Amino acid sequence: MRTLYVLYQLVKRDIKMSFAGSLFGTFWMFLNPLLMMGVFYLIFQHIVKAKFPQEATEGASYTVYLLAGLAFWNGFSQSLIRGMNAITDNAYLLKKTAVPPYLFVLASTITGFISTFVSLTYALLLKDFPYSLKHVPLLLPALLVELFFVMGVALLLGSLCVYVRDISQIVSTLLSFVFYSLPIIYPVSYVPDPLKPFLVFNPLFYMLRNIQTALLKGYIDVSVFLTSLVLSCLSFMLGILVYKLLRRGFYDVL
Repeated sequence: MRTLYVLYQLVKRDIKMSFAGSLFGTFWMFLNPLLMMGVFYLIFQHIVKAKFPQEATEGASYTVYLLAGLAFWNGFSQSLIRGMNAITDNAYLLKKTAVPPYLFVLASTITGFISTFVSLTYALLLKDFPYSLKHVPLLLPALLVELFFVMGVALLLGSLCVYVRDISQIVSTLLSFVFYSLPIIYPVSYVPDPLKPFLVFNPLFYMLRNIQTALLKGYIDVSVFLTSLVLSCLSFMLGILVYKLLRRGFYDVL
């Protein structure tokens, strides 16, 4: 219980620090996802003028399809960036307190993941509200799987970042490539056949499909969900293993 209380306090601290000094404060938590959705919608609907039939976008409008993908991506990317930098960013606190380093990683990951809930709220409002609320029970397991997956990756990379700071810059750069390699701004059916094997071997594809099908079609593909669940468990266990192997030397290099 003490660990959960400390984790809760660290999440509260991260949220306050994220918006400290800003005029609108925590209101930015709701405004940022909305602005991002607006920018992508403007670019792909009115500048690029992307046109996809509703059959390709899971029976929903392109706006809702786009928002579902962005909700997934916002949660993953922000959680990963925050989580993998959490230990190095809080080095001064780690030297002064007895709080285990992994709690900073988990707290930062959870804080970054909040944008997913906000974005999905907008998507639910745009998709046949209030009938879309029946999709919420399906979204919860999909979100938990994604959260534990990114926690594992953040623990792994965060532990390595203590020793090799360049990893943070490399990962941040690679995220741009990963974003466009996933069917977020385009339907999965539009992926050319020669490139589809790359999706099959991308763990994020299964996490993304869980959210898209749950939100847009009102069901979860069992095989996709089980695959994502296994990948999430492996990621979390690998993250814990790497953290335990490397944590003893943290305080020598921080």
